Amino acid sequence: MQFDEQSEDFYFGEEPVDNRVGVSLQESERSLLDAATRLLAARITAKGQASGPISNEDIKESVATAIKMAQYIDKNVRADKER
Repeated sequence: MQFDEQSEDFYFGEEPVDNRVGVSLQESERSLLDAATRLLAARITAKGQASGPISNEDIKESVATAIKMAQYIDKNVRADKER
């Protein structure tokens, strides 16, 4: 793999632009993301689309299912700290 290198002169007098999105997830959000990615992988595999593009609808459904599961667990399972 080859990368294009920019000379430092390119940035002379200005800061380089970083267009990456910053994400800081809390523990509960990370847990939902973990579940959603597993659900998404299962959906894609079940459809036989492992090498194709991922649809926004598949992502939305996977996240919605993960949230629904988390809400069900929160309602029906008592955590150690909730005693």
